[in-house]
Amino acid sequence: MSDDVNLSGSLGAGAHISAVPDLRYSFTAQFLRGAAFFAQRARKIEDAAGHAADENTKYEHRAYVVATIMQSVAALEAEVSEICLHGPGHHLGSNGIDQVARDFLHPLLEMIDRQETLRRYDLVLHLLKKPGLDKGVQPYQDTDLLVKLRNELVHYKSRWGQEMERQKLFKRLEQLRFENPPFIPYQGTNFFPHQLLSSSCACWTVSTTTEFISTFYSLLGVPSPLEPHKEGLSVPPIRYRK
Repeated sequence: MSDDVNLSGSLGAGAHISAVPDLRYSFTAQFLRGAAFFAQRARKIEDAAGHAADENTKYEHRAYVVATIMQSVAALEAEVSEICLHGPGHHLGSNGIDQVARDFLHPLLEMIDRQETLRRYDLVLHLLKKPGLDKGVQPYQDTDLLVKLRNELVHYKSRWGQEMERQKLFKRLEQLRFENPPFIPYQGTNFFPHQLLSSSCACWTVSTTTEFISTFYSLLGVPSPLEPHKEGLSVPPIRYRK
């Protein structure tokens, strides 16, 4: 979370100058810290409920995991828009902004904003002649998978289990081998959404997003806006299937 403040002066009667603060709020850290909170809540529900959970508990748990995914990808989209609007270093105050880069990117905002989420980050680095993100390694691959998972939830289509098993996205997600919520059996339930949407999936979501944003800023050569929020972005360890 950050608030940027500009002071604008005006001349009133008698040449009196009054300063009016103009505030700008950054939502990136809010989205991601909220996601971390939801991941922590999902883990607490799993630990408390064990194998026995009523329907209300299951709904609450799944709501936290879905909210984690939604807010994490919202953080990705918010941050790249902030860079295009206000320039690299916008979170460091007016003295930390790369104003040349800001003036170059700002007219291109609409064009960049039409691209897919990670393509926007690629374009910013390319346009600023910075080293590009390596699409063949982490955190790019997991972040790409996370964005596709968010899209699957936003545009959810109820399918039979056999139809979902043929989808490449779900095959890739299964390979992550996250532990099921303890009250969701491996047998007799679809992988998506029931088995996948666990606290471990939520924790992976927060960690992946944090690492991606930090990697992007290291390529920009600017301190990450998430550095002051390390404690608030802490999530429980990921649990994997045995």
